[in-house]
Amino acid sequence: MAPLWISDQPDASLVREVVAGKTEAFNVLVTRWERRVYSYLVYLTGLPDDAFDMCQEVFLSAYKNLAQLRDARTFQKWLFQIAHNTACSHLRRPSGAGPELIEGGLCSSSTSRVGNATAWERGELRLVVEKALAQLPMEQREAIVLKVYQGFKFTEIAEIQNCPLSTVKTRVYSGFEQLKRLLQT
Repeated sequence: MAPLWISDQPDASLVREVVAGKTEAFNVLVTRWERRVYSYLVYLTGLPDDAFDMCQEVFLSAYKNLAQLRDARTFQKWLFQIAHNTACSHLRRPSGAGPELIEGGLCSSSTSRVGNATAWERGELRLVVEKALAQLPMEQREAIVLKVYQGFKFTEIAEIQNCPLSTVKTRVYSGFEQLKRLLQT
């Protein structure tokens, strides 16, 4: 059996290697997760330039605290908890502005295909949805982004947002209802 290249290893294996002192394994984790963390931070804050800085903070914090992660298999959820806390801290600062529509939309990796629509139509639809999403309260917006764009389960979102499962479900479903109303107008 051929050995796995470091980039083919699961997150948990890479986490264990980093804790054991192999720092190059952390570079693989950063490469693997930086786009999704950045996209998540942009959706939460609406501030792409600040999200870049926050993304760096998230990975720096993750590196410094990786040895405290109890279960290496939960790295993704743990990383998004750090991103959540970083975004909340940033938005509490006086200079932290609320979400706004980003010129040109968000990362194309976070969009989905819509039927037989042309690329231009998909881009327009993405902008309309992003504008509506930016009007939701942060907790609802974050829950929807974690569910729809990041693919987390409700229980994982509850841990990331540090709230009960029922609260997460309420945030997602009521957020969808608000989005529906906003998109119909």
